[in-house]
Amino acid sequence: MKLGRLEPARVALGRALSLAPSDSRANHAMALLQLRISDRIAAEPYFAQAVDADNDNFSARNDFGGYLCQSGRMKEGLAQFDSALRNPYNDALYISQLGAGACYVRILDWKEAERFFALALVARPNLPLALYKMAEVTFAQADHLRTRAYLQRFFDTGASSAAGLSLAVRNELKLKATDLVQLYANRLRAKFPESSEASNIARLMVNAND
Repeated sequence: MKLGRLEPARVALGRALSLAPSDSRANHAMALLQLRISDRIAAEPYFAQAVDADNDNFSARNDFGGYLCQSGRMKEGLAQFDSALRNPYNDALYISQLGAGACYVRILDWKEAERFFALALVARPNLPLALYKMAEVTFAQADHLRTRAYLQRFFDTGASSAAGLSLAVRNELKLKATDLVQLYANRLRAKFPESSEASNIARLMVNAND
């Protein structure tokens, strides 16, 4: 739903739900719309109805799980991802695995997060998000050579982000690889000059050289 068309979409979904209040897909869509307009409280009952009405709606469970984890309700969120992962009709397990991994990151359970991100990479070995997340969790565990390997795979996909380049600089500083520090720092400044990551890395490098 594009910005500027949210109100007509809300009206249309409201009409659909008045005719079929238990429709799982309509409730799921309304929950997502409520998130788009930043009404998180209003979104929850629609998520709950979506998964209650159709136990096989794994897409709704993924989004509800993410919502709950972002709200600090990790146990409930992980239960939604677990249900999605056990659904025999779930043909996109890697999305559920990424969501569960992200939930574990929030509670700093790096080993469980790594386990789920690794599972996602089995299905999608070149998925940039999974590669970046693996780089994050290996960095958090001070496994800097593995972080380097995952970031290289991330960049090899053609993906690029200020966060990825910032992580690469910080990781190479840990490995004392001066040439690579400069390479990634220069790339960060060139591609994302206005980013907070570029500013933070500039300060970090000044401090590192003091």
